[in-house]
Amino acid sequence: MSKLIVVTGATGNVGKELAEGLVARGVRVRAVGRSAERLAPLVARGAEAAVGSVEDAAFLARAFQGADAVFAMVPPNYAAPDTRAYQKSVVRALASGLREADVPRVVTLSSVGADQPGGNGPVAGLHDLEQAIAGIAGLHAIHVRAGYFMENHLQSVGLVRSAGINGSPLKADLPIAMIATKDIAAFALPFLADSAFTGQTAREAYAARDYTMAEVTAILGAAIGKPALPYVEFSVDDTRKAMLGAGLSADLAGLFLEMYQALNDGRMKPLEPRSAANSTPTTLEEFSKVFAAAYAG
Repeated sequence: MSKLIVVTGATGNVGKELAEGLVARGVRVRAVGRSAERLAPLVARGAEAAVGSVEDAAFLARAFQGADAVFAMVPPNYAAPDTRAYQKSVVRALASGLREADVPRVVTLSSVGADQPGGNGPVAGLHDLEQAIAGIAGLHAIHVRAGYFMENHLQSVGLVRSAGINGSPLKADLPIAMIATKDIAAFALPFLADSAFTGQTAREAYAARDYTMAEVTAILGAAIGKPALPYVEFSVDDTRKAMLGAGLSADLAGLFLEMYQALNDGRMKPLEPRSAANSTPTTLEEFSKVFAAAYAG
């Protein structure tokens, strides 16, 4: 019988791609999500659905039962009034579920900067996850510390359309390690499919080179026929107002601002030298096609 891999966050960008990749390899997949409807495409491909909340420890213990390995993540919840409280609730439930189901191996979706316990915005929740897993005796773990998601740039589509600029609080000339979410899934897939790793370690993953926001803007601008698209460094106050206007809670807006500041200050950065082992193939030029499609749509 083939291995059973449980994938949490299975309807998200990383989880869906990972679950599909595992199924294509002939691996048994139990896909965890809140919506049976959104899990249906994975079920149609051969996955088993486990419908419930990642804050429910008893549900996760059942979902994890019999697993050879689990892909564990803290799904974003932009509606949570207290983001850190939500993250801590998910981490407690995940750790309890892993312990109760006696799961032997786990691969987590973590982030560059998760080595730090605070001052890194929402990434602090991933530090919590790594630490909780470290406290489970006998559990083997790989924490995939991914770079800044290229998909985050899709949030700028509206700004580019309405104002003819790209902008954020990030410094224009700051080199940032980025990655396409499909490459995170591809990076994690062999660890889960093989389920042979031992010990607990962090592994960083990012594109073959860093990009500054000035470069990002030029590449995305060229893809939409606006090669002279300007990049504007927004102030903290202007960014906060924009995020609140977009419907984010004051709590979450503050955490994102903290993360941007940590990136600008160099406190959130990769710890591993770039190598063939941690470099992934998708370039921002390739990703710009996704941006252009969203812009056109």
